[in-house]
Amino acid sequence: MPIIRAETLIDSFKYAFEGIAYTLKTQRNMRIHSFVGILVFVAGLYFKVSRLELAILVMVASTVVVAEMINTAIESTIDLYSRQRHPLAKIAKDVAAAAVLISAFSAAIVGLLILGPPLFKLFIR
Repeated sequence: MPIIRAETLIDSFKYAFEGIAYTLKTQRNMRIHSFVGILVFVAGLYFKVSRLELAILVMVASTVVVAEMINTAIESTIDLYSRQRHPLAKIAKDVAAAAVLISAFSAAIVGLLILGPPLFKLFIR
């Protein structure tokens, strides 16, 4: 079987953007994570957090989005292999979903640590 790869660097980027578009179109949680990530970034700019804090917010939000994309890839690969229920397929899908959940919880904690104090000041005057 021949190796299938992008012919050019531009093709590689095109396929990557197709992957982003696919997950945004088909995965509700990807849309939620992306929206929240953008909202957190805007909040960081609004509250004028330090560059380091903004970088940390971007990194943890990106980690959640990447985890969601890997979860989608794992689920799609398993579905390609077999549409029948199998205990090992369930484990793979559940563990991938758990990775997204843990990254989202961690990102929420980091977001609260960085944005919590200015939000608290905004609402408690």
